[in-house]
Amino acid sequence: MEKKVINYIRDQKLIVAGDYVLIGVSGGADSLALLYFLDKYKETFGIHVGVAHLHHGLRGDAADADENFVKNFCRKNEIPFFSRRRDIKQISAEEKISIEEAGRNERYDFFRKVAKEEKYNRIAMGHHINDQAETLLMRLIRGTGIKGVSGIKSSRDGLYIRPFLCLEKKEIVAYCNENSLAYRTDATNFQRDYTRNKIRLDIMPMILEINPRAEVHFNEFTAIALEYEAFFENYVDSIEKRILSTENTTVLLDRDQWLCEKPVVQKEILRRAILKFKGSLMEIEYNHITAFFSLLKSEKTTWDLHLPHDILLCRRYDRIMVTEKEKMVGKSLVPTQILIDKTWIFSAQRLILETNIINQEQFKGFSHFFSKEIENHGEKYFDYDKIECVLYLRSRLSGDFFNPVGVSGRKMIKKYFIDKKIDRNKRDEIPLLAMGSEILWIIGYGINERLLADSNTKNILKVSVTLC
Repeated sequence: MEKKVINYIRDQKLIVAGDYVLIGVSGGADSLALLYFLDKYKETFGIHVGVAHLHHGLRGDAADADENFVKNFCRKNEIPFFSRRRDIKQISAEEKISIEEAGRNERYDFFRKVAKEEKYNRIAMGHHINDQAETLLMRLIRGTGIKGVSGIKSSRDGLYIRPFLCLEKKEIVAYCNENSLAYRTDATNFQRDYTRNKIRLDIMPMILEINPRAEVHFNEFTAIALEYEAFFENYVDSIEKRILSTENTTVLLDRDQWLCEKPVVQKEILRRAILKFKGSLMEIEYNHITAFFSLLKSEKTTWDLHLPHDILLCRRYDRIMVTEKEKMVGKSLVPTQILIDKTWIFSAQRLILETNIINQEQFKGFSHFFSKEIENHGEKYFDYDKIECVLYLRSRLSGDFFNPVGVSGRKMIKKYFIDKKIDRNKRDEIPLLAMGSEILWIIGYGINERLLADSNTKNILKVSVTLC
């Protein structure tokens, strides 16, 4: 067995001389055997080893005993030991994720933290062929693509390595027995509350009745899928930069260029858009990608698609976005009465508004601003004698209207926003200078021609807006 692992490590180039290898050890057969093996051959490989153990806070005294067992093993063999205690059940509830996912997230977070702080450049995990088969089945059951069925990789990100991925579980158990390794057994491994356990305890035994070598064949299949994936990934890498971009934390997709690709490439780009935004594809299934694909292929210009973990896929006319639900919700502006000859600061909108009453002589001095074509300029001039009630700066309300420049008659603000293709989730953020339901100025957009000052206006309301 040791020779097989040594050859696998060398073939896969998992370790080089001088590496500092942090081993994730729970105390079970897989991780303990890996620790024993790497410690035994550390001089052969020219490496340094250390151990990280996460206490999940799930099994009371049994978990305490696991921690002490691993600690004592490391102390006896003079191996650096690092541990952390986390309440996985509480984290699961707070983050609204499964206990399995919460535990995995915390383990990897802890391992990365120790590796960074203690200068380990490799993190070794005890995954084996049986884990590979279970992972493949779990992903197929949930829904996945080629990347998913390529399974667990022998190395990832230049940091994680899995030297036992060439072994079956029975080989690892036999190795423990041969070397008198009194490994710990986690009782939760036999509880059917977790998906992986159901696969291990119920589904795999039935499959192995049909073919005792099924797990080995599953592993071979993932290796084949990995080769296809590597070729495909290289191709998609060459076009991704043209199609995906970022704006703050939002990922944008160029639909026109996306439409030029083959469907298999289009779907991979969609996966990558989600990965680029979230950093993970956890719980993102094939049906999510196909739903995204179908909407993007359609001629609908506005739609939302909600995915797990508060991911929002949406189209707003020409903008295709991957973002978070709360980021798409506009912040309404609390109505503020606008008094004359005052300055108002709206910090949330980063906007300063000033109002003044001027006469016709002063107005002539601003005549270069009077053109109705300059709708978006920061200064506007209104006929104050036509102002019939108190002015407010506020967000849109049902029934709002104005008379757009160059258009005969009134237009509802809702229809104006639609025609301008303004994101419906951003419309509440747009400040409106309002007189009842009639809007004088949609700041940043349109003005009300009916209320504009002209050469005959006696009392002129000058409104200035500055973005800060």
